[in-house]
Amino acid sequence: MATENHYRTLGVPEGVSADELKRRFRELARVWHPDVARTADAAERFKSINEAYRILSNPVTRARYDAELRLAAARAARPRTSGGSTSAGSARASHTSRSTSSSPPRPEAPPRERRGADPEYGYVIARLLADARTAMHRLSLFEAMRCCRAVLNLDSRNAEAHEILGDVCGVRGQVDAAIAHYTIALQLDPRNARLRAKFERAAAEGAASSARGQRHADSGAALAARQAAALMLGLSVIAVIVALVASGSGGGLADPWVPWDWAPAVFLGLPAAGAVAGLACAYAGLVRPARTELLMTTGSSSGRSVVPMGVILVVLSLVCFWLAGLLYAGAASLQEALSRSVVTAFIVCACIVGMFAAVLSGAAAPVLILGGNMVFPAFVGGWALGDSMRR
Repeated sequence: MATENHYRTLGVPEGVSADELKRRFRELARVWHPDVARTADAAERFKSINEAYRILSNPVTRARYDAELRLAAARAARPRTSGGSTSAGSARASHTSRSTSSSPPRPEAPPRERRGADPEYGYVIARLLADARTAMHRLSLFEAMRCCRAVLNLDSRNAEAHEILGDVCGVRGQVDAAIAHYTIALQLDPRNARLRAKFERAAAEGAASSARGQRHADSGAALAARQAAALMLGLSVIAVIVALVASGSGGGLADPWVPWDWAPAVFLGLPAAGAVAGLACAYAGLVRPARTELLMTTGSSSGRSVVPMGVILVVLSLVCFWLAGLLYAGAASLQEALSRSVVTAFIVCACIVGMFAAVLSGAAAPVLILGGNMVFPAFVGGWALGDSMRR
């Protein structure tokens, strides 16, 4: 690895995002381009900037470069074995330099398959795995994947790195890739019960997906017709519920800002419409299985796990549906873990709330603000029920 630090060359921190890295590179390129900067070192500086950006803009080369940086830092931080004073150490260093011809050559770095057992590499691998677990708990998928790739560059037989990569692929809906990583991890760590459970769950989902694909290939028109019928039936039922609510409430509510004082038709109609929508979307295949999308947990090697995302969203939606949607969209976008199914759920629930607010003209604002608190949890329940019926 070159002695020059590419991050310092570009003037960015090590955790810089790809967009910020590109922005910084363009700024420096405009300043240090040889046609603009007339200094003697402009060409050399511009070459260094280009090389740094070439390495850091590619996720694979950046992960390898970060691993080399951490390894160099670990070597520099190792305590010295000599315990004497500075002068004694200098004397020994001087003596060593005079007798280099008689000293044995320094051993080469171990092969990648055996680096995990080397203390120097083991320290870096442990730090990278800890960073990957932390990133996975935050659902920062790109960071977790980058750390695991760096681990595999140092130790290609690391089971935990393959396990975390399988978790990343599972969250992203890449079932085949998740099964591949879990299979490799099981071959390297066959006694890991947690890993075997993840593999069996992914394999079951892959088998179900293959069966659905085969049925779709065998009778694509019939399957599409059934899905369309499920959607039309769901929309029809929701329209009937909305019409009954509009007629049963008389267009208004006695105390619109207190949900438990709403008319029974409104109080029951909102969750009923949400449950029907969740059932129809799941049965028609508009959303992936709720267990995969909402009950995904990432456990650490010590067995600790985080609260499933679905539980967090349901609890937040009981407090404020719109706040739950905004927080999910912001956090998932930043962590590159945005789920199309969850976004679909929020959009459908928002449309249902809008329909109820339109027919309840006297209480449009309260229903628009508070109605989603009842619709989204019911949608999740219908989603889970639709998954069981589809299986």
